[in-house]
Amino acid sequence: MTSVAVVVPTFRRPDALAACLEALRVQHRAPDEVVVVTRTDDPDAAVIAAAAGLLCTVLELDEPGVLAAMVAGVRATTAGVICFTDDDAVVPATWVAQIAAALEEHPLVGGIGGRDVIIDAGGVPRTEPLTTDVGRVTWFGRHVGNHHIGTGEPRDVGFLKGVNSGYRREALGLPRGLRGTGAQAHFEIAVGRFARSRGWRLVYDPALAVEHHPAARQGADQRDEPTRRAVADAAYNLVVAMGGVRGACRFPYAIALGDRGAPGLLRAAVAAAQGDHATVARLSPSLRGTTDAAAALLGGRGVTYETFA
Repeated sequence: MTSVAVVVPTFRRPDALAACLEALRVQHRAPDEVVVVTRTDDPDAAVIAAAAGLLCTVLELDEPGVLAAMVAGVRATTAGVICFTDDDAVVPATWVAQIAAALEEHPLVGGIGGRDVIIDAGGVPRTEPLTTDVGRVTWFGRHVGNHHIGTGEPRDVGFLKGVNSGYRREALGLPRGLRGTGAQAHFEIAVGRFARSRGWRLVYDPALAVEHHPAARQGADQRDEPTRRAVADAAYNLVVAMGGVRGACRFPYAIALGDRGAPGLLRAAVAAAQGDHATVARLSPSLRGTTDAAAALLGGRGVTYETFA
């Protein structure tokens, strides 16, 4: 039976971390290793982990960013399957067993993930229309996430969401070279590109669901009101994470149209006509991040990967 490790990056969210670790404590198939990775200026994390009632390793880093935490966490493990969840997620008691069974049953699947059901204030699940269009990157560089509202049968996807995912160790590559000091938006696209470029399948199964209680983020990358720097970083990461042909195609698409979080000229013009000032304010940093990314790719400064096999 393949051994399973769970890596939990955390930073200054003690109550959420306690709930996350309690869910891991009561797994039907106990993880062989649990690694909690925090920052040196977050002393509460070690206290919460010590009181959690499960055996886990706590790592403290000086380096900011979720990717540094994930790399350190994986390097501290020896398991053949590496699972990731966020400190503000509560996984069901069958979570580890489901991931392990799926990877043991399907030898060509390098990673599996599922839905993160958003739980709003008051413990009420968010009501949104569901979709079968999940985890897709088009040839011209448009990305479709929707992992939180996925439905239907298990299917192959281009990338998984970090809050609810598990990978074979040999299929996992974590990118270096993305921007940001917190959530480092869109890193999952680079992780998916690594696995698929090496012949691994990535599977999204909506039945593999976790509760996601979005907690406040520390730093610039806030969910609803990101700073200009965070918008530029997200736009940069989208292009660089796609890399290659898709990254090159993303550049003109991002400049002309873009996305709501990283708008291009046409999307910003429509937003201005509709009085959507928040989207308009993101135009300048979005264009700056996109052009910086194009220069990085042309200069051979795309992402590199940390591997663990």
